[in-house]
Amino acid sequence: MSTRPPEAEDHVRVRGTMISTFAWHPSKLHVACVRDWGMPSRNGTVTVDRTVLHVEYDRKDTNLIHVYAKIPEPKRPPNGFAYEDDVSICAIA
Repeated sequence: MSTRPPEAEDHVRVRGTMISTFAWHPSKLHVACVRDWGMPSRNGTVTVDRTVLHVEYDRKDTNLIHVYAKIPEPKRPPNGFAYEDDVSICAIA
């Protein structure tokens, strides 16, 4: 019986590979994925297709990596709301 929380079931597709979005339950993938995505930075992140991937190499098996994804939120204007957020009522007199 699985004890994973419901948040662990969210996945993102990055270049044909489904990657977990939950940091406590990352996806275990082969190291060959890094060749397609590019090498991660010093702190273990790489951006692929507007998705930030957090990569950590497995300490026991050198052929595996642990990856979870974080989708950046769209940029908001400095005033805090966008034109589409404004509820307008149009009346014709």
